[in-house]
Amino acid sequence: MTDFSKSSEKKSRAGTAVRDRGKARVSDILETTRKFMVTRGLANLSTRKIAEELGISVGNLAYYFPSKDALLQAVIEHVIEGYDEELRNEFRRFPDDPRQRLETFLHYIVEDTRKPDVQGFFYQLWGYTTHNEQAAETSRKMYEHFCGQLLNLLGEVHTRKNEAELENMAYSMLACLEGLHVIYGTGNNERLKSLHFDDYILRQLTALAGLRDKPAR
Repeated sequence: MTDFSKSSEKKSRAGTAVRDRGKARVSDILETTRKFMVTRGLANLSTRKIAEELGISVGNLAYYFPSKDALLQAVIEHVIEGYDEELRNEFRRFPDDPRQRLETFLHYIVEDTRKPDVQGFFYQLWGYTTHNEQAAETSRKMYEHFCGQLLNLLGEVHTRKNEAELENMAYSMLACLEGLHVIYGTGNNERLKSLHFDDYILRQLTALAGLRDKPAR
């Protein structure tokens, strides 16, 4: 799995604030920024506005994150770390069952794509990456991280498949999962519920993951 959080930390000023006394402040800044992105949009985001939201000076915020791009990168790292922590907790329930860990991953991500704040975050990020090179690079690394995680899970189940086969499986699954943000975000939840779409899409993802009743190869 690509360790995106560690590789990105070297490029971010967030490292200047990892002292114990600064961790709570950093967490407040990142959560406030994430919520701002969802409710008010990345186009309206600035370090000045985040400082105002927190009731601190721009200079104080700049100590931790000197620019909007540095702040955005740190927010993405923060979101990824949250996913990683929650998934680690889920995986601990199945230390000796790689198939169950993979199924757990799929259920977790499908459920996550239904959350309006998650949809809003990724909508904003996708839009911003179309005209901001650094944001596009940060987003690319984020997807590398998730793809690496999925490849590890698939590799533990399909020990006889080569790297290219596993990558094709992983990217097909990620394409499906990312599309769910759009499908669930269109306001058709009642219609999708009547179609039992959750069950249907999980069956499709299970098929893409090669998890059928017969033993995986």
